[in-house]
Amino acid sequence: MASGIRALRKIQLAIESVHGTPVTTATARLIGTLGMKNEQKYYRPEDLETGNLASFERSVVSGEQAKLPFESDANYEQLGYLLGMSVIGGIVGGSPADSVYTRTYKPNLTAANNVDSYTMQYGDDVQAFISAFCFATDIELSGSLDDAVKVKANIVGQNVRPGTFTSLSNPTALTPVIMGTGKLYIDSTWAGLGGTLVPSTLVDFSYKTSTGINPVKYADGNIYYSDMAEKKRHIELSLTAAFNSTVAGLYAAYLAQTKEYVRLKFTGPLVGVTAHDELDLDGCFIIDDYDTLDERDGQDIVKLKLVTEKDGANANDWQVILKNGVATLP
Repeated sequence: MASGIRALRKIQLAIESVHGTPVTTATARLIGTLGMKNEQKYYRPEDLETGNLASFERSVVSGEQAKLPFESDANYEQLGYLLGMSVIGGIVGGSPADSVYTRTYKPNLTAANNVDSYTMQYGDDVQAFISAFCFATDIELSGSLDDAVKVKANIVGQNVRPGTFTSLSNPTALTPVIMGTGKLYIDSTWAGLGGTLVPSTLVDFSYKTSTGINPVKYADGNIYYSDMAEKKRHIELSLTAAFNSTVAGLYAAYLAQTKEYVRLKFTGPLVGVTAHDELDLDGCFIIDDYDTLDERDGQDIVKLKLVTEKDGANANDWQVILKNGVATLP
């Protein structure tokens, strides 16, 4: 009996028009790696008086949830799937400017965020598995020099069941976000985001949500979740920076807990005549930790931890802007 081949694993998905209503036909491939586990809760009594010494005599599944951790390089064409299922859904590209569509993923602060949910297919050449009502409880983008920016998302689903794959081809071209194309901007207002370049400073970073959308269960005839809820959340931004005069000046902001408006901007290849792929990671931050000086090849560096804070009376704390040539996510 032939075993499954690792190289033949694949991940496919289709957006759900109604959360939790499975879509039987996948519409796109998602490129990366996906874990797959059906986590189960049991009613398995051990302390009942049964007249024998066997620990267990029955086992009934009383709860279940799919755990689907995803990792990949962050690419301009597919990041929209992960942002839409973790930050805020239903983002359309609008009319293109110079062949480029701009999508701004900016969570509501005073209203619920209705993230996208997907039916996902995954497996290998032996067996496909299917999960419905899939979304990400959190997302992290991170980068280090001489590499592509990486993305991680903790995706959940209602359960894992055997199924079949829709016949699809891989995307014809994916463009990774390259760390070296990034630039760091630090400004004094939200409106000024991206105005003041801080050159020769950024070494590595991690930009991640602290918490996010969570699955919610009810006694509604099912042992899996049927709804989602939100907790308060923020972005944690970790930076390794060269210890230059600008970074030294941030120590005063650390002591006073004053706001810093930070943008990490990554520019990809040309899409239109002059327009490029672009990824902007924005936030209104306070500096939570300013670490001791460290060293990199003889250069002084310092690690900073920043967390987002609401921008005064304005409805701003963080956002992700994605620009690409993708009119609609298939």
